[in-house]
This record gives sequence, structure tokens and C-alpha cells, in this order.
Amino acid sequence: MALNKRFGALLKRGVLGVLPLLMAVLLGAAPAQAADGWSLKDQAGHRLSAQIFEQPFPDYASGLRIRLNAIDTQTSLDHSADLLLSDSIGQEWSLPNRSEEIVPRDGSAVPSGSAQFDLDALMPRPSEALPLHLTVTGTKATLNFDLSPEQVMELHAMGSVPRRSDQS
Repeated sequence: MALNKRFGALLKRGVLGVLPLLMAVLLGAAPAQAADGWSLKDQAGHRLSAQIFEQPFPDYASGLRIRLNAIDTQTSLDHSADLLLSDSIGQEWSLPNRSEEIVPRDGSAVPSGSAQFDLDALMPRPSEALPLHLTVTGTKATLNFDLSPEQVMELHAMGSVPRRSDQS
């Protein structure tokens, strides 16, 4: 009887000890509405961070966005040019610039090193098997980045991310 109690206690502790790890693995495998972002670096040394999220402000249309932020103060991004993506077989996507959504509608200036784009325009979703190239227009130069396989997989999976409008 005492052996059964001891075994039960060990089993319970083991399951409870593994549960947080299991939850972290399962939640980490879901398509990310990236709480943490990407780090991008091109051949010329330009560095950007990128974050994918659902547009949270009711003043603007809902949907997925990708926001790019320059890491250095010398890089300024164009707030009117679209974000261009292309794959290795010639398919291209143009994501509309939504930089005005970064600030309130009160006329505040958009930070020069930030730009935001409509990720819902990435249709059809790119193949997870093909490399993707991202072209960002800066005010002084065009910036070119090759996405990592993990970043390509994340963009491909964006179609399966639950949206606020999908939830009741």
C-alpha cells in the first residue's frame, strides 16, 4: 500500500514536472504572431529587426502586419514604397505600405527608421521549400535581405494563425 502511494506521488511529480516543458514545446510550435522578432542583415551591413503581429488599433483595418525597424540611426525607410518579396522561381509579392498605422491619426510623424506593411497581401502564401528575398526601399538605398528557412516557414504558416475576427 505504501509502495503504491510512493509510486503515485512520484508519477504525479514527474507528470507535473514535464507539463511546463510540454506546454512550452507545443506553444512554441504554433505559427508565431512573433512576440520575438527576426534579425535581418544584408550584404552592405544594414540591419533591421522585423516583427509580425495583428494590427491592434481599431482606427485602422485589422489584419497581419510586418513591422521593420532599423537597428542603426543612419538607416531611414521609405514610408510610401511597398515591401517586395520574391522567391527563387520568380514569383513576386508586393505588400502595401501601412507605415501610417505606426502612430496615432493625430498627425504624429512616423519614425524614419520604421516601416510597416500589410502581410495579408502575401497571397498565395510562399512555398516553405523555396528561399525568399525581401527588398525594402530606404530613403538613401534599397536594402536586400535573404530570409532564413525558419523565417520562410513562419511566413508560410501565417495563413493558419487564428485571427481576432475568427474568435468568438
